[in-house]
Amino acid sequence: MKIDGFSMRSGFVLLVICMPLLFWHCDRHEKIIGKYQAVGAGLEGQTAATLELQANGKGIWSIETDNAPFRWDLHQNTIRLHTHAGGIIEGVIDGKHIRIEMPGAGVILFERQE
Repeated sequence: MKIDGFSMRSGFVLLVICMPLLFWHCDRHEKIIGKYQAVGAGLEGQTAATLELQANGKGIWSIETDNAPFRWDLHQNTIRLHTHAGGIIEGVIDGKHIRIEMPGAGVILFERQE
């Protein structure tokens, strides 16, 4: 059966090819979901900070009494935090760590909490 030059067989082949990619993408997201604590927070004048990555692609960056919600996505080993103001903060995922370089504040290293 053809619909505007697109056969059901072509659709099935496309689906079979795309399914592993979709599962791989979801699996990568699942592996980093959780709560992360800034390493060294409270030392040398650093503010205590946490990141919480939720399964729905949303998250919260908490610094002492302030919370900033964001959306997140992955691109290889780079995580992008999309703020409500339209900014994008990029971090590098390295095992159980996320390293984020903040302009004017330096590098913040977050470690996954088990």
